[in-house]
Amino acid sequence: MFLTVLFAAMTLGFAGCVDSEPIETEDTEISTEDESDGDEQDKEDDGGNVNPDVPEGFVDEPDDSAADQVGTFDYSVLSKAGHPRLLTDSEGFKTLKRKVTTEKFANKTLYKLHNEVISHAKKIITANRTFEKAADHYIIVDNLLYCAYAYKMTGQSAYLAKAKADLNKVCSFTGWNPTGLSVGEISLAVALAYDWLYYDLTLEERKLAHGAMIKNGINPMYNKSGLSLGNWNSICYGGVAMASLAVYEKDKAYAVRQIEKAYRDNLRGVSGIYSPDGNYGEGIGYWEYGGGYQVCFLDALESIFGHTGGIKETPGFMESGEYALFMHGTMNTTFSYSDGGSTADKPLLTSWWYAARKDDSSLILCEKRHLDNGAYSEISLDVENFRLLPAILVMIREFDIDSKTITSPTKEVWQGAGTLPVVMVRKGWNFDSTDTYLGIKGGLCNTWETSATSHSHMDAGSFVFEAEGVRWSDDVVRPAYGDWHDALSAAGSRAGDTSQGGLRWDTFRVNNLCHSTIVSYSNDGSVNGKLHSSDYYVDGFASIDNVIDADGRQGAVVNMTQPMKGQVQRAIRTVELVNGTDLVVTDEITALPSLDSRLEWRMLSMTSASVSQDGVTLTKDGKTRMLSVISDNSSVTPEYKTWTAAKPATGTDGWGVLNFKQSLSGRVIAGWTVTVPAGQTVRFVTTLSSSR
Repeated sequence: MFLTVLFAAMTLGFAGCVDSEPIETEDTEISTEDESDGDEQDKEDDGGNVNPDVPEGFVDEPDDSAADQVGTFDYSVLSKAGHPRLLTDSEGFKTLKRKVTTEKFANKTLYKLHNEVISHAKKIITANRTFEKAADHYIIVDNLLYCAYAYKMTGQSAYLAKAKADLNKVCSFTGWNPTGLSVGEISLAVALAYDWLYYDLTLEERKLAHGAMIKNGINPMYNKSGLSLGNWNSICYGGVAMASLAVYEKDKAYAVRQIEKAYRDNLRGVSGIYSPDGNYGEGIGYWEYGGGYQVCFLDALESIFGHTGGIKETPGFMESGEYALFMHGTMNTTFSYSDGGSTADKPLLTSWWYAARKDDSSLILCEKRHLDNGAYSEISLDVENFRLLPAILVMIREFDIDSKTITSPTKEVWQGAGTLPVVMVRKGWNFDSTDTYLGIKGGLCNTWETSATSHSHMDAGSFVFEAEGVRWSDDVVRPAYGDWHDALSAAGSRAGDTSQGGLRWDTFRVNNLCHSTIVSYSNDGSVNGKLHSSDYYVDGFASIDNVIDADGRQGAVVNMTQPMKGQVQRAIRTVELVNGTDLVVTDEITALPSLDSRLEWRMLSMTSASVSQDGVTLTKDGKTRMLSVISDNSSVTPEYKTWTAAKPATGTDGWGVLNFKQSLSGRVIAGWTVTVPAGQTVRFVTTLSSSR
C-alpha cells in the first residue's frame, strides 16, 4: 500500500507547488465583510464541508484491507471515524461556527479569538507568505492551520487555495528533518490540514499528503531510538502520532506501530516532564512550546478513542495549568529560569486548554487580560508564539468562558517538587505596584540527556523578586540560539553539553555569576573539570527542604550543599517574603574543615546601585530599596559590592574560552563578599527593604 501511495506522490511531485504564484482573483478574493454574521455566510458552507457528507463524485483512496490492529486503543474506531476527526468532528466545527456567528454575543471571548485567527489568515493570503525548507516549520504550521481553519469557518476559496498550495509544497519536500523538531511540527500541521480539508482535496493531493506523512514523518520517527524527556518528546511524538491517526485506515500497520511507540514513550516522557506537581524544568517558554503539541496529541486521542491510555492522568500533568499561572510576574514579566525563560510576559495559549479541561476559568486570568489588552492581535507578527491558536480554539469550543466570573487564585504559595523544584509566592493579582512576587528555584545543571530539566542554567538557589512595580531581582533569558550555537560549535562544544567542563558554562548568562545566588571561589579538588573556580558541581542537586507559609513569612529553604560540593561543608539558603513587603535571604554556611570559603552573594537587578557602609542602595523609577546584611559572627563581616552585569575579563579565573559577546544592558549585580574561616559556621541574613 505504501509503495503505491509513494509512487503517486512522486508522480505529483512539485506540480502541486503553486505557492510562489500569486493567488488568482475572483474565486480567491477574500471577502471584506464581517465573516461572523450569520446567514449570508451559510451560502458558502458547502464549500467548507462543515457537513461531513461525502460530496457527489468523491473518489477516495482504497482503504487498507488488513484487519484492525490490537493495541492500547480500539483501532476499529478509526476505521469508522471518517473526516474530520482530529481534535473535532464535523459536529464540533458546526458548534464552533455557531458560537462565533449567531451566538457571538453570548460567546464574546471565543468570538474575539476567532476574529484574531481570521484576521491573521487574511494577512497570510494578502502577503502570499511562503517557505522553502523544513526548517521554516513555524511558517508551515502557521500557514496550514490558519488557512484550513479559516476555510472551515468561512468557506472562502482563497483560504482553501492557499492551504492546498502549501500542503502540496511541503509534502513534496524530500524530508522533514527527522533529527530536529521540524518533523513533529510539520507532521501535526499536515495531519490537521489533510484531516480538516479531506473532502476538499483532490485524490492526488490526498495521496501526496498521505505518502509524505508516512515517508517523512511516521517511518523516521518509528526508527528513532532513545527517549527524550524534554519538549522534543511532546512535539515530535505528538505531531507524528497525529499524522498516524490521520492516515490509519490507509496504512494500518505503519500507523499503529507509530501510535503505540509514541504512546509508550510519551507516557514515560510526560511522567518525567510533569511529575509530581506539574512544574516544567525547561522553563515557561518550553512549557508553552512542548505543552501545546502535548495537548493536541492528547485531545486527538481522547476525541477519537475516549481516553489517552493514562497519559492525561499522569500525576502533575493536569496540575500544570496552575503552575503556568503562577509563573506570571506582576509587571508583564515571568519567572524566567532555564533556556525557556523570558523576562517579558507572553500569552500562553496552552492555558486555555487547561482551563477548559478543568473547567477552571482562573487558569486563564492572565490570558484573558492579554486578550483584552491586545496581545493576541500581534499574531500577525509572531508565528513563533501563536501558530497553534486555531487548534486551541477548536479544542476549547465547548468551554463556556463568558458565563463565568474569572477569579484570582486564593492561594498565595505554589510549590512543585521533582527534578527541578520551584516555589512561587504571589500576593495580589492586580498587575500593578501593589502586587508582590517571589520565585525560588532548586535543581541541578547536568541534565540535558537524562532528565526533564534539559536547557538548565547554573542557577540553583536563585530567585526573582518584584515589588512596588520594580523587578529588584532578575533572571535573564539565554542568548539567541543562532549566534550562541555558532560560537559553541566553533569552540568545539555545543549548548547541550552540560557536563562539568562544557563550554555552556563559559556563557555568562547561564553561569551562576549571572544569577541571584551565592557562590564560592574555594575548592578542595574533589570536583574535577571546572571551567571556573566559582562554578557549581553540575551533578549536585539543590533540594527544596521546606516550604514556608505562616506567620507573615512565605518562601522556601533550599539546600545548596551538593551544588557547592568541594567549596563548603554545608550551605542552607532560606529565601522569604516577610510581611508581604521585604525580601529576606538567610544563608547558613559551614566552611570545609581545612579550607576557608571565599564567598560572593550576588543579586542580578534591573536597577541602578550605589554602595555605602550601610549597604547597597537600589533605585528604579523613583523607588528605592536598601540591601543590607547581618552576620551572626562579628569577626566575619561582609563587604558590600556591585559588579558589572558582564562576564569577567578574558583570562580571569578561566573565563573567555568562548568567543561570544556576553554583556547585559540595564542591569547591575549587587551584593557582598566575605570569607568564612575553615571549620566555622556563619549565618548571614540579607534584607532588601523599602527605604523608610
